[in-house]
Amino acid sequence: MQATMTPTGVLNDQMIAADCLISAKNAIKGCAMAIAEASTPEVRNTLKQHLNDAITFHEQISQYMVNKGYYHPTNVQEQLRLDLQAAQQVLSI
Repeated sequence: MQATMTPTGVLNDQMIAADCLISAKNAIKGCAMAIAEASTPEVRNTLKQHLNDAITFHEQISQYMVNKGYYHPTNVQEQLRLDLQAAQQVLSI
């Protein structure tokens, strides 16, 4: 995963949180696919616990981002505005 830098070359809190959120989503997808392919109940149970942990982490990081004003899952217009702002910031580097 490549880190996104600010124009000053420093990762900011919002970028780190967004990276964590993306990682949590990927972990959820990976665990779900692995559960479907698991050959024993023991492996499935272990993977289910990892899936639950990833879902819990996703919920925590999402709530953190909402509380900080970094993420607006229920306000599409505001989220689009933030996404465009972040894209413009990256392009200006």
